[in-house]
Amino acid sequence: MLAWAVILVFGANYTAAQNEFAASLEVLNAGVEVQRANTVNPIVVNVEAIVGVGDVIRTDGTGQARITFFADGTDTTISPNSEYRILELQTESDDFRVTVELVAGETANRLNRVLGANSSYEVETPAMTLAARGTNFSVRVAGGGRSWMLVREGMASAGAQDENAEVPAEFGVRSDRNRPLSDVVRASSYAELDAALDGCEAGVTMIDDVRLNVRLGPSLEQPRVGTIAPDEIFRFFGVNTTGDWYRINYRSGFGWVLSTTAEVVPDCAGLRVFEDGVTEDPLLYSQVGDPIDPDTLGIPEATPEAQQ
Repeated sequence: MLAWAVILVFGANYTAAQNEFAASLEVLNAGVEVQRANTVNPIVVNVEAIVGVGDVIRTDGTGQARITFFADGTDTTISPNSEYRILELQTESDDFRVTVELVAGETANRLNRVLGANSSYEVETPAMTLAARGTNFSVRVAGGGRSWMLVREGMASAGAQDENAEVPAEFGVRSDRNRPLSDVVRASSYAELDAALDGCEAGVTMIDDVRLNVRLGPSLEQPRVGTIAPDEIFRFFGVNTTGDWYRINYRSGFGWVLSTTAEVVPDCAGLRVFEDGVTEDPLLYSQVGDPIDPDTLGIPEATPEAQQ
C-alpha cells in the first residue's frame, strides 16, 4: 500500500513549490486575521477565506481557525494566540507536499490522506523535526522556541541536533532551540509530558536519624551506590510500575530509593513510569558510596571511654 510521510521540520530551509494549490480557512471562533503574502497589513477574517503560499494566519486570545488542505481528512486546527505560516502547497500527479511553519501557539493536525509514496506534510518550528505516516498529532511552541509534540494516533519520528527518535501513539517528545531531543515518554497532555521529563516536587518523611539507600535501579537486588537523607529529596523524576520505588537526581546522575512514606505534590500531572528492570548509568556519578573525611568530624574533648 502506498503511504505518505509527515515531516515536522524545525529550522529547515523552504524550497518553493511549482504546482501550487490553495487551502480553505474556516473561522471557528472570532479573532482570526490573515496577512497575505508580500503585504504589510493583516485582514480580519470573520467566516472563511482562501489561503495560499506565503500567507500568515494569526489568532488572538479567543481566535480559533481550521485550515483544510484536502476534504478527506487533512486539516489543521489553530488554537488561540498562535501564528501559523504557509510555506508550500504543491501537487503533482498522485503526490502532494505541504510545508507550514508554527511560529508560536498550538495546532492539532489530522493527516489521514493516503496517496503517492512521495507525498508529505511538513511543519517547521524553532526546535525539532518530526516525520510521521498518516497520523494525528499536536504541536505546541512557546516563548523562546521550546516545542512539544504529542502523537495521538499513528507513528512519528522526531529529530533535533542530528538525533532522531521514534514516537508512537500516546507518547510525546520535547526540545528547546538548539538543544537535543528529550526522551520519548508516555503522555496525553503537555502537562503530562513536562511532568514526565522535569519530575514533580516531592518529599519523604522519616523518623529518627535514618538515611535512605540509593540503588542503581528499583530493586533491592540492584547495587547500592550510596545513601541520602530524606530532607535532601525535593523532587522525583519517575516511579516504578508497582509504585514503591522513586527515581531521584543523585550525584550528577540518577538513583532509586524505596519509600512507603513518599508524597508527591497534588498538582503533579503524573510521574514517568519505568519498568522494574531499568538500570541507571553508574558512569554519571561524581562518586559512589559515602566516604567520610575524618578532618570534618572534629576532635572531641573527651570520649565516653575517657570519662569512665
